[in-house]
Amino acid sequence: MRIADQTGATVDRIAAAFAAARDSFRLTALNTSIESLDNKISGAVQLGLFAAVQNLLLDRIVWFLRNVDMRQGLASIVDHYRAGIAMVSAGLDQYLPPEAQRVRSAVTLEMTSEGVPESVARNVANLPALGSTADIVLIADRTGHPAAQVAAVFFAAEAYFELDRIVAAARDIKLVDYFDRLAFDRGLDAMGDALRRLVAEMTAAGGSGADAVAAFVKQKGNDVDRVREAVHEMVASGLTLSKLTVAASMLGDLARN
Repeated sequence: MRIADQTGATVDRIAAAFAAARDSFRLTALNTSIESLDNKISGAVQLGLFAAVQNLLLDRIVWFLRNVDMRQGLASIVDHYRAGIAMVSAGLDQYLPPEAQRVRSAVTLEMTSEGVPESVARNVANLPALGSTADIVLIADRTGHPAAQVAAVFFAAEAYFELDRIVAAARDIKLVDYFDRLAFDRGLDAMGDALRRLVAEMTAAGGSGADAVAAFVKQKGNDVDRVREAVHEMVASGLTLSKLTVAASMLGDLARN
């Protein structure tokens, strides 16, 4: 589905969101570092690196269109998000939970074993986590809490609900027509919105990282465990479009309670 179909945005707004995503995440520099590997690594590996960058770019274009008022001016938007993203990126070793750290290290090792320089491999391996940094900056803006505190809570909450597994499983859902794709995009968008609201509430209660998540779970009681178990079961039994929609709805209900 084209971005215009997903968002209803004009060409001018899409162009601005493209530039915002590209420049906030410094993707031009990353693409240049990948281009420099011509004839140094296999074509298939190099194409895989480009694809990882492209996937983040397309996803974040839609994110900027849905969450940022592009009328603020492209330069100010890029300056703001680039600074926040860079700050979170520099602290990923501190903010990411142990399992996410393990996965990132394994991906980096796999790429380096295929001849990718460690610096490039690490930058590409960081992309899944960096995709969340725009949400972290947005939550920090809305709540007034430091981005570092929000980042630790965000990644801990994401790990608690295993939302990375949902997103990964969602990529395998077979979408038949335009309306299936629209429902899919709306479901992922609703899930992202629910996570932002949950993280904002967890952060406001004080604490950091997994401690803040644990305090939230204790306060909410069985409702959180019920939603978490249901979401995990949906993924384990094979995620479908209808299950994705239900999971997003349940997380949304939890965020509203």
